[in-house]
Amino acid sequence: MTELKSYDLPELEALAEQIKAEIAKREKEEEERARRAVEEAEAAARAAAEKAIRDAAEAERKAKEEAEQAARAREAETKIRYMHPSNRALTWSGVGPTPDWVHAWLVTGGTLYALEIAAEKLAPRPIPESLRPR
Repeated sequence: MTELKSYDLPELEALAEQIKAEIAKREKEEEERARRAVEEAEAAARAAAEKAIRDAAEAERKAKEEAEQAARAREAETKIRYMHPSNRALTWSGVGPTPDWVHAWLVTGGTLYALEIAAEKLAPRPIPESLRPR
């Protein structure tokens, strides 16, 4: 470092002005870096929040689709395809082993088609959404 005693007063004053200007310049640069860092952090936080919202919406959509698929599968499993015309308690979905009452019906001359027609006409119908109580 140079010895300050070797400078005269006007040179010291000019040097002091240069130092003040340099300090102000560096403070401004530091503020700018800090502002950019804050903006970058805010942008990253916004991006992360948007991604989380998109992921949550996607997960909700998938869960809804899976629930709808499960409901359709349950409905298909429990859907009555065949019904005894004189006894509504005797039903069969057509899945799994054939019940004894179906064998008896067929042996006595009945047809599966007649059981399907009976199921279409006699099976309980679900209540439409528009008529369900809320």
